[in-house]
Amino acid sequence: MSGMPPRTRVRSLPSMPHPHLIVLRSAATLLLSCLIAQAGWASAFLGGEDRFFRHHQLGAWVTLVVAVGTAVVYLALRRSAGPVNLGLAVAVAVLVSLQYWLGESGDRALHIFVGVLLAMLGTALTSWTYRHPMPEPTDP
Repeated sequence: MSGMPPRTRVRSLPSMPHPHLIVLRSAATLLLSCLIAQAGWASAFLGGEDRFFRHHQLGAWVTLVVAVGTAVVYLALRRSAGPVNLGLAVAVAVLVSLQYWLGESGDRALHIFVGVLLAMLGTALTSWTYRHPMPEPTDP
């Protein structure tokens, strides 16, 4: 080993990720939190707790704003995000927009099905974003 007693060995902390990755990961996590909240409020409402329907309605607006905002963040940081994450972020925003319209139109079965797909897509975006390294810098 290093010859130092184990008690005095200094362990270094891992380095912080690049600021772009922190922003991307934060946006993905916030979006996934909104999607999970929407699923929870929907399941409570469908389970007979009518008071949660209003939460689900208001949460739809919040989720729509966060989804579009997340897509804008990924678009602005597209070089750091990479093409897969950018595509996932835009797909989530488009699907959330469709989901909002389905909820307003009253198509409950399709609304629930798209909600399940959204939860999976949001999870994929978050997972891929957390595993994504920064691209290597290129010469101008």
